[in-house]
Amino acid sequence: MFITRYLWGDRIRWGIVDGEDVRAIRGNLYGTPRPGKTLCSLSEVRLLSPIDPKENKVPAIAANYGERDSRDGPGIFMKQPGTIIGPGEPIVYPRIGRMIIHEAEVGIVIGRGARNVSVADALDYVLGYTCVNDVSARELTTSDVGRGTSMRWKHFDTFCPIGPWIATDLDGDNLGIQCRVNAQTVVDGSSSDMIWSVAELVSWVSEVMTLNLGDVIPSGCPATGEIKVGDTVEIVVEGIGTLKNPVVADV
Repeated sequence: MFITRYLWGDRIRWGIVDGEDVRAIRGNLYGTPRPGKTLCSLSEVRLLSPIDPKENKVPAIAANYGERDSRDGPGIFMKQPGTIIGPGEPIVYPRIGRMIIHEAEVGIVIGRGARNVSVADALDYVLGYTCVNDVSARELTTSDVGRGTSMRWKHFDTFCPIGPWIATDLDGDNLGIQCRVNAQTVVDGSSSDMIWSVAELVSWVSEVMTLNLGDVIPSGCPATGEIKVGDTVEIVVEGIGTLKNPVVADV
């Protein structure tokens, strides 16, 4: 099932995508949602990020691919609310940017309030999954050394595209992940290569902060690459779909 947040007319709504139709949600969005009556066609709506940045947070995971080391868990950082954009919205290349990179990730969508959740129970708190592009300004990782715990390189506005919707009933630990730049595949990986599993990530983050309904945890990326003004970036996750965003210059 694909759960979408969308703009239709002058109202923001939640619905279920069924082929080329958008249907109403019967029941609780974060409980047992079911498709209701058909409201409109998919072509009539504007898809939005499946997270309300005014209500929800994005605690993102760092360094969850590659060789396992002595760490007891991954790094956590926050994407500020202004980073969040939806399908089709432009990624704005910062005026001070020198090397901006894409990071294709599986986003874990929380469906129940979670605090100090065990690994054994963690998947019970997952509503579904979505595509995330954790855009970053790589050069600032070195230029900001000595300025405290600066995360400037992750926090530019538009640096967290999410979408196109939430897919349920998937195995988040076994999803193909691709990034395409200008229709060319530049990353081809799988969440099966994550160091820490979905359940471990949810448990780990819930020990630090309370996770609320609708929060999204980007789970880390298998590889990165550079993007430039004029590019079109697509994040493709198996079983979910494609998140597509153009890259534009700041003005």
